[in-house]
Amino acid sequence: MRSRDEAYALLCEWNANPSLRKHGLLVEAGVRGYAADDGLGDATVEQWGIAGLLHDLDYERFPDPSTHGAIGADEMARRGYPDEVAHAVRSHNDALGVPRTSRLDHLVYACDELAGFLVAVALMRPSKRLADVEPDNVRKRMKDKAFARAVPREMLLAGAVELGLELDTHVANLVRYLTPIAPEVGL
Repeated sequence: MRSRDEAYALLCEWNANPSLRKHGLLVEAGVRGYAADDGLGDATVEQWGIAGLLHDLDYERFPDPSTHGAIGADEMARRGYPDEVAHAVRSHNDALGVPRTSRLDHLVYACDELAGFLVAVALMRPSKRLADVEPDNVRKRMKDKAFARAVPREMLLAGAVELGLELDTHVANLVRYLTPIAPEVGL
């Protein structure tokens, strides 16, 4: 297994855009948080976090929805990342039609769009603090189609369903998992 430092170096090698790097860090924190709460060992938490970190590895170079995730997963496999991690990267993009079959697959998918949406909601709060985002704030913003219009609302809901959670619970969990790294991503 590659180290987290190697994974972050790979993310930076493939993505010059600071926003894409920050998004990877946020999804990593979400996936790690769930894995830790699931009681998984340190090595598994680390490995699953790397899947979250690298889920959009190929997005800057290859943003086409018909290939996004596949190219990154292929590169990860070529570099020796575990099949489980590469599969989670591949399956997070619905356009590829790769079924999500594992808890890791579902976590990467569920944390991906919601992490970005939470940042947008936090930036609209008077404090601009992620820790101040409540599920009600998220639900209100979801109803506003002009707000963060690129985020498909059905994906936010589907992610929670895939985890077997109510959306409000998933939002509260993700806020809790992302808050410790908020300063690192500018929140």
